[in-house]
Amino acid sequence: MPRSHWPDALLFALPFLILSACGLFDTAQEKAYNVGYKIAQTIDRSRVYKPDTDSSDALHYRPLDIDIWYPAETVQPDSLLVFSDFLHVLVNRANYYTATNTATGMSGQIAQSFCEGVKCSDSTRLLPYKTASYRNAVPAKGRFPLVIYLASYNSMGYENYMLFETLAKKGFVVLSVNSIGRFPGDMTMKNEDMLEQVNDAIASLKYVAGSPDIDFSRIGIVGYSWGGLSGTLLAGKIPEVDCLVSLEGSEFHHYEQAADEDADFEEIRNSGDFKNLAIKVPYLRFESAPGGDAQQDSVYNFAEKVAADKKLILTVDSATHQDFSCLPDVVRASGNCKDNQLYHTVTKLTVSFLEAHLKGKDSFSRALAQEMDETVRKRD
Repeated sequence: MPRSHWPDALLFALPFLILSACGLFDTAQEKAYNVGYKIAQTIDRSRVYKPDTDSSDALHYRPLDIDIWYPAETVQPDSLLVFSDFLHVLVNRANYYTATNTATGMSGQIAQSFCEGVKCSDSTRLLPYKTASYRNAVPAKGRFPLVIYLASYNSMGYENYMLFETLAKKGFVVLSVNSIGRFPGDMTMKNEDMLEQVNDAIASLKYVAGSPDIDFSRIGIVGYSWGGLSGTLLAGKIPEVDCLVSLEGSEFHHYEQAADEDADFEEIRNSGDFKNLAIKVPYLRFESAPGGDAQQDSVYNFAEKVAADKKLILTVDSATHQDFSCLPDVVRASGNCKDNQLYHTVTKLTVSFLEAHLKGKDSFSRALAQEMDETVRKRD
């Protein structure tokens, strides 16, 4: 199974969690914006979601819930989201996509499981923790680059909302795509389920196509864990994409951990989409520091599909897989526990990379020089 940012017992065993071009751009985009957050809901009529139903069933066609973070101007203080708001969205979606009520009232249990995983804070402090996102805030004027985010296995965008807030403050629109497979929504390592997330991203992009605040000539993709693999396939289907970031994505598959997972990855690898994939845009990948005697020959080398002059793979010292999600940092902040600064480093480099390739800024080379051999190392 693709590695989660939380132990399986804390996340996936719970049924409710199925759910550069360089140039001159508007200098107004360099200001610090407030952060708006909204949810767009639609359906993709080209795909059937719930089998053996007709169009009279609300789940007959593929439903889409699109989370969007964006630069905002004026905001209403009472519209500021707290962490529990994201968990309520998660619970409601779990119920809707499964056509059950099994997740009702589970926000507190989810929050407590996160705290136990980090060994800090508790649900009474995490649930009311304030974010920087304002619900349905008035959008800032202008046209902004688009970042498409693909969530990790069976997760959704709240896992990295702090990254999205940083991007929105700097003048990016972020479109977050959930990790939801075929009915009843469970993501698996099957090619068919992985492609549901890819196709959700394509359908979401079509849905926002008329948005006046998005510059569709500047698009970046970010994927975390299983979403990293989906992101690489998406990059092959969007001709306008300018760059790609993988937060320890599953495109580098680790063999010999589970025979059925190896077989599923081989099915993906032998699919036409994957065979024909050739990444020719700048590709930045972050990896955790390997523990023990990691055998590189047991890992699929996705780097072979990336142009030699376009790839950069960085190992983050002392990082584990969960450090590429903001959730541990949110838990620590809510409980006033010590921050290891790893997520800050990943965010800093990710944002500056996107600024370089979507805004024509030269901040990435400086940011990388500051971190090189201090917190990150290049991997061949």
